[in-house]
Amino acid sequence: MERIIYKFTATLSLFPSELGGRKKPVSDNYKPSFSFNSSNHVSGEISFDRPKGVQPGETLNASVKLLPSRTIRQNLKCGDTFSIHEGTKVIGTGVINKILEERMLPPVS
Repeated sequence: MERIIYKFTATLSLFPSELGGRKKPVSDNYKPSFSFNSSNHVSGEISFDRPKGVQPGETLNASVKLLPSRTIRQNLKCGDTFSIHEGTKVIGTGVINKILEERMLPPVS
């Protein structure tokens, strides 16, 4: 099975700490996991231009890069929603605004 890499922009909403979100802000190049309407989690990275980070309870536009994985469903598109996880804890949600890259990698032997 081939692995897929995705890069996209998204609107992200981090849950406030009183609703189960983080207690501390996240910084640029934050590396949570993501799920797209499934129980499969995919590792990735969130990039944004905010020197002080993003506080729990805030909403922002950011770039997301999903690491190569066999568990990412193909054909992600604008408007698709996802959850942001730290371990088993859901700490936020997101909506894809624009797909920047979708690339298949050859299978690993």
